[in-house]
Amino acid sequence: MTSVVSVDSLCVAYRSGGREVPVVREVSLEVAPGRTLALVGESGSGKSTVAATLLGHLRHGSRVTGGRVHVDGRDVFALPARELRQLRGGTVAMVAQNAGQALTPTMRIGRQIAEAGGEMPVVDLLDQVRLPRPAELARRYPHELSGGQQQRVAIAMAIAARPKVLVLDEPTTGLDVITQRGVLDLIAALRDELGLAAVLVSHDLGVVAHLADEVCVLNAGRVVEAAATRRLFTAPQDPYTKRLLASVPRLDDPGLAVVNEAGERTVRARAAVPDGAPVAVAASDVTVDYGSARAVHGVSFAVRRGEVLALVGESGSGKSTLAWTLAGLRTPSGGTMSHEAGDLGRPAPKRPLALRRRVQLVFQNADTSLNPRRSVGDAVSRPLRFFGTATGRTDADEQARRLISDVRLDPALADRLPAQLSGGQRQRIGIARALAGEPDVLIADEITTALDVSVQAEVLRLLDDLRRERDLACLFISHDLAVVRGVADRVVVLRRGVVVEEGPTEAVFGAPGHPYTRRLMAAALEPDPDAPGLPEDTPEWVDAAGTDGIWTDLGDGHRVRHWQPVNTPVAEGVS
Repeated sequence: MTSVVSVDSLCVAYRSGGREVPVVREVSLEVAPGRTLALVGESGSGKSTVAATLLGHLRHGSRVTGGRVHVDGRDVFALPARELRQLRGGTVAMVAQNAGQALTPTMRIGRQIAEAGGEMPVVDLLDQVRLPRPAELARRYPHELSGGQQQRVAIAMAIAARPKVLVLDEPTTGLDVITQRGVLDLIAALRDELGLAAVLVSHDLGVVAHLADEVCVLNAGRVVEAAATRRLFTAPQDPYTKRLLASVPRLDDPGLAVVNEAGERTVRARAAVPDGAPVAVAASDVTVDYGSARAVHGVSFAVRRGEVLALVGESGSGKSTLAWTLAGLRTPSGGTMSHEAGDLGRPAPKRPLALRRRVQLVFQNADTSLNPRRSVGDAVSRPLRFFGTATGRTDADEQARRLISDVRLDPALADRLPAQLSGGQRQRIGIARALAGEPDVLIADEITTALDVSVQAEVLRLLDDLRRERDLACLFISHDLAVVRGVADRVVVLRRGVVVEEGPTEAVFGAPGHPYTRRLMAAALEPDPDAPGLPEDTPEWVDAAGTDGIWTDLGDGHRVRHWQPVNTPVAEGVS
């Protein structure tokens, strides 16, 4: 079949210090209608730069230094400005990584889709991307939609003008496993239905295995391997590809993976938590409300020193709400939250300073949580001065450099701005800043979401090292179940603010007792092109006990909230 996308010996560079720095080197690829090509590689490999050239876009200061980019038979960088504008959206459309930021917050959904052009009515487009009650949804604003719904709206805008090429830049980053699977299945269906040629940029190799027909692996701007998806995943040839695939966490890993230069994989077992380890932080029957809506219903848990407790569930299940409440950024509506040193029921500004420093939060997005105009050393030294753990500015600066070294970074990076660090380095700075208060409770809220697999593995090993070295209690929030399997000692599964299952990680993953937990695990994408799809016969179910809770004890701390299939009589003795 004739290719609709053809890139031949593409070279891109930017100027720095009076010289040209290459970011893409001699890249060639082709994509036919109805096919998906994935571009994978670590941050800085050039994959997003290559994808953006299909729309004739380059970052400020960059230029094409060689090769050509043809889309639908036209040389993209030879087009006049008017024809290039027509190409964008009409022939090539992009679905951006964060639909929440890509949508205009003050404009209704229907109007935004209408502005994208095309002849199909807005309601029909929303129906085509499988959104419920499309006429009602078209009148809403972006903040009134879930992350998965926002991403479907972005897809509807992209396909409005019936383009021939769809560029997908990390389209499922930040989505929970069930929403992610739904978005990917939708993209695949639209690709087949409309005959689209799709170019997927992703660091998630499970997503790539599920959606792509061919894969192109980039390293330092060069293509090191290109092959059909099944061949590449089952028999990678290049050492870089082998290391990349070996770094991906698996659902059956009993610990964190360690990969050597040859791409050989070993799994480091989790550190055992002593039976007598003291409880560092506990929540009892906690409820959290947003206005008249209840986000968390009577949740209880405890985390011991040296232990990692993971909260998992879909978007809207209450994971981050609990994390932020424990950190003092929200106030619980009911129940108690306590640290071994005091009450955590009050907001952070009203907590005693000595208690406030002992519970620290590492934010999901290091890009937005660090001041772009101040050095990263200043970001780490400020809490040292605030909590009084440094005697002066000089002492604070010295301690900040030691903390930066503790998170396995060169202390010389303290003088750089956040933009001068990679994503993984910025996330480590976020961890160093949290450690500045000398906490014994660390809350990690989706800290590996936007990281490529090799950097993610480094950050997770760092977190595991720190909890061993500092005897930290860690509350770990993640939608990536394979990551949870490797790092957590115990798991709490949340659905719509209610705990439906909890227990030791091996027990919950080895024999999940609740249908919701089983569906979460079935939706998780493994780096395997032959992995099964979601089961179609998953029964609809209800919580037989409502939010009051009746539990089945499965032994060894593993318990499941009682449930029943829909249209099945309630078991005797259960109300």
